Order: sequence, then structure tokens, then C-alpha cells
Amino acid sequence: MPRFAAIATLAATALISGCLPPPPGHFGSFVTSVTPDAYGQRLCRHLDLEDYSACLSEVLEYFEKPSPNDLPYGHHSNAGPIALVLDRRVYLGRYDGSPLVTSFHVTHGNQFCQGGYDAFAGSTDAILAVWCSDGRRGRADLTSALDGRNGIGLLELEDGTRAEIVFGYTALGQAEPYPYVHWTPPTD
Repeated sequence: MPRFAAIATLAATALISGCLPPPPGHFGSFVTSVTPDAYGQRLCRHLDLEDYSACLSEVLEYFEKPSPNDLPYGHHSNAGPIALVLDRRVYLGRYDGSPLVTSFHVTHGNQFCQGGYDAFAGSTDAILAVWCSDGRRGRADLTSALDGRNGIGLLELEDGTRAEIVFGYTALGQAEPYPYVHWTPPTD
């Protein structure tokens, strides 16, 4: 029965988000079709042009390899790896999500960013409040892929800096080790 409820909720969200404009404060829709190319663009955009195409090819090759869909439902269906590309650096970590409470924590060397929302604590929107170890604050808006277990997002800090977000096992496999080995972020 819980699986049926999750599928019904996802279907309703997909229908609503496809028919209505995003609510105020959101960068995009709640659910969308995300292609391997879209994941690659977000994960590689920070690289110089000569490295961008090689990185994008590696991401697309990763998606071409057959991989079993053997992750069990339950905790893995709403938690997993996340990558945040901020200031030309890839921050890696984990997200945990549900419709009412979501959080993430990513690191790059000694630097980190984390964010979340909690409807039980008064959050009225699914926009994640974000704070980073360098003192910057902002907000992140996540969009789920149609499978509901992966997706993309955008982080916007108060100083105008923007960062790309990719999350889920399909896009990243796992955060450690980073699957795109040639583009593993060096620690500072």
C-alpha cells in the first residue's frame, strides 16, 4: 500500500507541475524528465572548454553502461548521493528527503554547505535554506526526475552566486568515490 501511495503522489505531482507554472520562489518545476545530457551539463559546466567535452562524454558513457536497478525501496528511495558544483569546485555528500523534511550536506576539502527544510518546524515551501562554512547563505530548489529517485537543482546564494545540483544513484552511482574519475575534485 505505501508503494501505491508514493506512485499516486508522484503522478499527481507530475500532472500538477506540468499544468501549472512553478509557485513563487521556485526556479523550475517539481518533476521533469531529466536526460543524461542534462546531468552531464550540470556536472561538467564548471570545466574549461577543452575539458568540458571529455567530461560530458564520460558522463554519457556512464549512462550507457547497463546497471542493475537493485536499490531497495525504503530509505534508498528518498536518500542518496548529491553533487553540488559551486565556485568551479565539486562538493560531494548525501541528501535525505521526504515530502515534509529534506536535508543535504556536501563537502569539498574543509569547506561544506548544508541545507534543508522542515514543514514540521514551520517551513512553508519546499525551498531548502542553505548555509556554507564560508558564511554565505542562500536557497536551493530541487527538481525530481520522473522516477522520483534522482534529479537536478539550482542553488542561489545571497551574493548572486549560483551552483548546479545533481542528486541520486542513477546520476552519481555513489558520491565516494566520485564516478567520473577524471574529474574528481581535488581537495584544497
